[in-house]
Amino acid sequence: MRNTFLIACCWMACAVSSPAQRPARQSRPAPANLPETNPYSTAADAEAGRKLYLGRCGHCHGQSGEGGRGAVLNSGRLHHGASDRELFLVIRNGVPNTEMPGAFNLPEVEIWRMVAYVQQLSRQGASDPVTGDATAGAIAYEKNGCVPCHSIDGQGGFLGPDLTDIGARRATRHLRESILNPNADIPLDYRPVEVIAATGKIISGIHLNEDEHSIHLRDMSGNLRSFLKREIKDIKLPGQSLMPAYTSLSKSELEDLVAYLTSLRPKR
Repeated sequence: MRNTFLIACCWMACAVSSPAQRPARQSRPAPANLPETNPYSTAADAEAGRKLYLGRCGHCHGQSGEGGRGAVLNSGRLHHGASDRELFLVIRNGVPNTEMPGAFNLPEVEIWRMVAYVQQLSRQGASDPVTGDATAGAIAYEKNGCVPCHSIDGQGGFLGPDLTDIGARRATRHLRESILNPNADIPLDYRPVEVIAATGKIISGIHLNEDEHSIHLRDMSGNLRSFLKREIKDIKLPGQSLMPAYTSLSKSELEDLVAYLTSLRPKR
């Protein structure tokens, strides 16, 4: 059980990827005279923003802002931008070192209408209460071998994603589902790969990037590895998370662990 949980913690699909695995995004400067208050905040604007949101944002943040791969938006707390102006810049520029892209191609009026709808969502209140005991979850986190793989506030390992503020970045529902069914949503930056060398040796790890001539991965020891395709036998992408479906946890253990992960938020 300990070994299985160790693997589970190392590759928890709910976590974000490290900055080294994706190119840094360049933020655009704020438009001149960008207002503090949304100039497009009527009911009609919010409805237009809802349609834009459903098409561009709902698959990550949830159709009603309940969260998923993206942050929860209906809890009354917006992690990256509370004011209209801040939220406009977050939507337009994206969030560096996360999976959220910027909406550079949208006209300003459409971004403002999305701001109106997201602000409407944020006033609804959270829809997925936490029922577990975060203190008991912290004990389970340490007891089952997560610390050597994950970092929290700079303490811990490097093999798994940093969980310092995972509670602000992932919905409670998504955290729970990622533990029970990690194959349901595998982040692109944590796709497993197997490189079969000419000798038949298999090197497993996380797929980082690939081009016509080479492939790059992070192996199970955390080392960066590069291979020329002409020198290897085959490449396999299993299409399944390295994290097992951890269904052996009791309901109380699962909810305690989820409660602990949900409690990991930025310090104010």
